[in-house]
Amino acid sequence: MNRTWPWSARRGKFSVNFTAASADEGFRFTVQMEGQWRRRGRRPHHAPGAVAATHVIDEFKEMAAACSIVTAAELQHRTNARFGRRVALPGDRMCVDWAVVQVYVSPEDLHAAQSRIQLRARARADWELKQLRVVQAVAYRDQLREDPTLILAQLLLESPATFSDQTLAMIPKVAARVSAYAPGAEWVQTAHLLNEWYGGLAPDAKQFVIDRLCTVAREFGGEGVAQRLKEAHSPVADPPPPVGESTPEGSSGSLSGQSSV
Repeated sequence: MNRTWPWSARRGKFSVNFTAASADEGFRFTVQMEGQWRRRGRRPHHAPGAVAATHVIDEFKEMAAACSIVTAAELQHRTNARFGRRVALPGDRMCVDWAVVQVYVSPEDLHAAQSRIQLRARARADWELKQLRVVQAVAYRDQLREDPTLILAQLLLESPATFSDQTLAMIPKVAARVSAYAPGAEWVQTAHLLNEWYGGLAPDAKQFVIDRLCTVAREFGGEGVAQRLKEAHSPVADPPPPVGESTPEGSSGSLSGQSSV
């Protein structure tokens, strides 16, 4: 015997009001939903309206979780486009013919969310500006390490009226302060001190210092360093005279020889 379900038992409508969390923490959408369900099979579900409403609610909440509270109109259009076609629910022997949702956001929540977005955008812009200033400061510092006269050029370019002898005397102090924080700054200062001391020595003393440094470098495995030091500080010999050109002594000797003949 085939049992035929009446028309009212094979399809029906459902409606529910609920809230859904948005992508913005602390803000929720208010939703009104209605739709139509239809039974399928000989063993239908006893609460088809609840099954249909639960399906639509779950689908909507998944979409709403990825949307900002200020995009309520866009969310409403997207969800209605999805729920406007029939969706089969095989496990419950029924389907959702269609569903329509209305999405609402209170004016207070909308204003608060917009203010929060503006604050975040302003904070992001301030952070990016600070990072840009840091990058520029690092680049300027590196340039000053290589050429401290950039300070002088900048002063003359930006504020020539404030330039004075006192400003000129301050430039070496600023350059020394900048170089003091450079990587390996202690070796930079050591090199300057050695250069000042070495420049005041006699030539014989300079050669003695270079020979001693080369000896120390070789003792600690720095053969290449010793060779470079020796080449850098080797005395420059006078160039030989051109071929065929005699010295003044040679020329006088030849003259005396001719006179004796």
